[in-house]
Amino acid sequence: MSDVETRLFSLAQENLDLGRDPDWDLKLSESDLSSMDAVAFIKLVNHEFGIDIPPEDLADIDTMRALAKYIEGQTA
Repeated sequence: MSDVETRLFSLAQENLDLGRDPDWDLKLSESDLSSMDAVAFIKLVNHEFGIDIPPEDLADIDTMRALAKYIEGQTA
C-alpha cells in the first residue's frame, strides 16, 4: 500500500461511518455514503493532501483506488 493509500485509508476509517473497512474497488456511489458525507470527505482529502479536486474531475473518481491514484498524480 502506498503512503497515499495508507493515509487515505486512515482518513476514511476515522471520518466515514461505513461500519467496515473501506473497499478500494467499490464504487463510492455504492458505499452508502450520503452526499453530504462525500462532500465533507473530499474537502478533508483536499486539505490533508494540499490539493483542490475540481468538480469536473470528481466525475472520473469513482472508487477509493481511483481517488488515491488521482492524489498521487497531483502530489508527484
